[in-house]
Amino acid sequence: MTELARRGPHRVLRGDLGIVGMRGQVFAPESGRGLPAIAVGHTWLADSKRYRDLLYHFASWGIVAVAPDGNSGVLASDVGLAAELRSALAIVSHVPLGLGAVTVDADRVGVVGHGFGAAAAVLAASDQLIAGQPAVPVSGVAALFPAPTTSVLLPAAGLVTAPGLVVAGAGELHTVESNALPLAQAYGGDVVLRTVPRAHARDLLERRTVKAFIGMNGSDRAVHGLIRAVCTGFLLHTVAGDPVYQAFSDPESTLGKLGVVDVVDPPAQAVDPVSHLLGVKPRKRRGRKR
Repeated sequence: MTELARRGPHRVLRGDLGIVGMRGQVFAPESGRGLPAIAVGHTWLADSKRYRDLLYHFASWGIVAVAPDGNSGVLASDVGLAAELRSALAIVSHVPLGLGAVTVDADRVGVVGHGFGAAAAVLAASDQLIAGQPAVPVSGVAALFPAPTTSVLLPAAGLVTAPGLVVAGAGELHTVESNALPLAQAYGGDVVLRTVPRAHARDLLERRTVKAFIGMNGSDRAVHGLIRAVCTGFLLHTVAGDPVYQAFSDPESTLGKLGVVDVVDPPAQAVDPVSHLLGVKPRKRRGRKR
């Protein structure tokens, strides 16, 4: 976890998807043939600029990361973003990157999403037609702080066979803003549900400020570090196929400060989803006096 929270050994190139008619960015190692690749979906009312450091981090570990910017408005569609994730993977899988020194292995691809984008990532990984696009055989799915979207999500999750990683705040397994537990329970393939203590979905979003010039991206540094590490390790094992990182896909493995939730027998939630939205705190149990 400590090693993967730091930048990887590869120099990174950045490109603009506009050259192929799609809004968004792509980050890739400076060179490499047959590299693994991921498509990254943004949360609601955000775009790839809010994940620049995270995308850069994946590329520094040898993974091509492509992030489309469509469906970033108020009336965004999870199905529409899922289709864009599939299109983005098709583009980087068949077009040489950089100066032709970088290519992607179409058999080693995965999807990652944050919030609203986590739903799109799961839809993109499902074994069904999405907006006229056929299914893409992905090797790994990472849903970071997933948020409820439309009624098609959970049925589609049951059609996903690739290994999955779901990450949520420790107190936000099933709320109005988070569906991490229902998503993990509906997931068709092997899945690990991990929790981050005292974390919220917005902690992952980056903000470009004056502090960015000294390496501070505006996100919660502790949460960002944990997400970088656990997600990179999971992708290196599932998408890149590196057995060294097998523990990141194992629900029995303890990874740093992250917790693990048993999706078959989850812990009881302290307050119901609506009460959580209203800010109701769990009642503290008082010991009986003798």
